[in-house]
Amino acid sequence: MPKTSTQDVYIKAFCNESWTRRFGTAIETKSLTLLWSIIVSIFAIGGLVGAFLVTPSVKYLGRKGTLLFNNGFAILAALLMSLSETAASFEMLIVGRFIIGVSGGIALSALPMYLGEISQKHIRGSLGQVTSIFICVGVFVGQVLGLPEILGKESSWPLLFGLNAVPAVMQLVVLPFLPESPQYLLFEKNDVTRAKKEYTSRKQLVLHEEA
Repeated sequence: MPKTSTQDVYIKAFCNESWTRRFGTAIETKSLTLLWSIIVSIFAIGGLVGAFLVTPSVKYLGRKGTLLFNNGFAILAALLMSLSETAASFEMLIVGRFIIGVSGGIALSALPMYLGEISQKHIRGSLGQVTSIFICVGVFVGQVLGLPEILGKESSWPLLFGLNAVPAVMQLVVLPFLPESPQYLLFEKNDVTRAKKEYTSRKQLVLHEEA
């Protein structure tokens, strides 16, 4: 997810402009600092909320269903943040940051669980590292795209936030073709038939690869 640190000057100017349009006077320095602090920190609060939502989500929606549903949070957040400048609403930016935090909190818990339960033992350890690796890749890509020479400009910072929707859309397209967790089907849904089917198809895939 693109970070706000590179574009803080532009976003503060946007908050000041939005405030001036609404109230007819420039925002005080202390109030602007407080508003900026809320914009930055609300992401972490959303992440905490998302972490608490994981347990009921994976129980009732399943691991795969939770990840699919979670993409809706990411897309909604991207729309709110990218359209906040057009709507002259810093509240949309705050809400968007909170929602993308919720999405991140859910993904960081549900994704390792899902990967661990659908993977074979000989690759389970490697897949367990995928989440951490792609977090680092995502931070790196966000920092690069946030450079002033690319999207870190006054005219394009909303687009930078809107890019959060890209991986969410990609996951919505790909994830339906992946299997559901056999553990979830067996222990949560008591669906022995589907659990056996998912487990058997997974073993057959491994045997085919080894052959």
